[in-house]
Amino acid sequence: MTLIDLGELTEPADPEPPRRWRPPSNRRLVAGLVALVALLTVAGAAPPAARVHAILPGSSASELILAEDQIFVVTPMRGVTDGTRELVAYPRPDHATVTPQRLAPLWRVPVSAGNQVSQVMPVADGGVLLSMALPEGRTSLETVLLDPRTGQQRWRAPGFATLDGSGRALLRTFAEDEQITLRSVEVASGRELWSTSLAFAALNYQQWDSMTDAVVVFTIAGNVEVRDPETGAIRHSLRMPDGAAEHLWMAGDLVLTIQDSRTITAYGVDGLTQRWQTTVPRADHAGQCGVQVCAGYSGTVHVLDPETGAVRWRSTEDVHILLVREMRVVAVRGNNNPYLVALDVTTGEVLTDYGAWDLLYSYHQPPHLLGTRVVPEGLVLARFDPAEPQPRRVDVLTGATAGCQYQHDLIACRRGDGSFGVWQWPARRGAPGRGGGGRP
Repeated sequence: MTLIDLGELTEPADPEPPRRWRPPSNRRLVAGLVALVALLTVAGAAPPAARVHAILPGSSASELILAEDQIFVVTPMRGVTDGTRELVAYPRPDHATVTPQRLAPLWRVPVSAGNQVSQVMPVADGGVLLSMALPEGRTSLETVLLDPRTGQQRWRAPGFATLDGSGRALLRTFAEDEQITLRSVEVASGRELWSTSLAFAALNYQQWDSMTDAVVVFTIAGNVEVRDPETGAIRHSLRMPDGAAEHLWMAGDLVLTIQDSRTITAYGVDGLTQRWQTTVPRADHAGQCGVQVCAGYSGTVHVLDPETGAVRWRSTEDVHILLVREMRVVAVRGNNNPYLVALDVTTGEVLTDYGAWDLLYSYHQPPHLLGTRVVPEGLVLARFDPAEPQPRRVDVLTGATAGCQYQHDLIACRRGDGSFGVWQWPARRGAPGRGGGGRP
């Protein structure tokens, strides 16, 4: 297996000098204030307030990843034409300024041509866990632990990493027609704790309170194994009759099998004992949607009670439930032109049609459901709550154009020139100040 070549570490280059800020013309200032008044219901025409925000350099070929203490940008290396990119680490902005800060990079690490960064995760006791796809293809992956202060490599191992709060990482290799390897390693040192080889299989992880409680393995023969994440030992196994399970899925603490494209059977992860069985007209996939189970086929979705399997309602459009609050849910509905709606949780009746919004991407279940729409100043930011009849417009992300994400109280969006805007949200406003890592 070809190893990832991160190359030699380079000293952080001086950031590009900040563009000189010029006050907007009166016409633009008035238009901007009017838009702010209309969108945010802010009385008066006060001058711009200081807030925690920044601009990071980038291009259309750059990618940004938000972590808890740092921001990472994967971008083409300047002055190199062989496809080599670099991973650049920035501090997160931590003080309020009127104009966006220009953050200085902490370190840069070259990423060899062809390597695709799949994920970047901070480690609780110090470190940055980086998983990459190698040039051989999407099934060949490798994970590297980098020092958060310097970018220096600490260890590397084959496989894609899943991290929890245990101090361990589970690494799995991918192969389409051969055995895969699942191993557990100590994050701090990379020391292997256990490993096992499996005939090509699908894996899923049951996590509670950010800890991996079980590894669920769907074998190529259609059987199910539940393994202990601390030892790799098999806790429970379920042997399916030949041809009995065409599809295997997970939803919360349920393992779901689909037989003859109609019969859905649910087993509890703990013990693999049958919970319920139900029949729908047709289904080839199932999974968790909010606090319920959704099963469907080619655009038709059946919403099932997770306790009994009873069909609560169905939709002839794709439905992806995003947020559940008592008797109402917010969902994306539609196939070619998806739109946002509030639905009755028991009947699927559309209670509110919010229209088309671009939802903010988040690596984990976000505390808020946020969406954006284009306005002259950039993007208006709105929060969705099933208990409220309309989205609440909460901010304007000046200069943003698309591709927004939300994580660790930071919002990042692409700007028109390919750079990235970063805003703290909920916004912390105040007097301009000086702080580590950036320049106003």
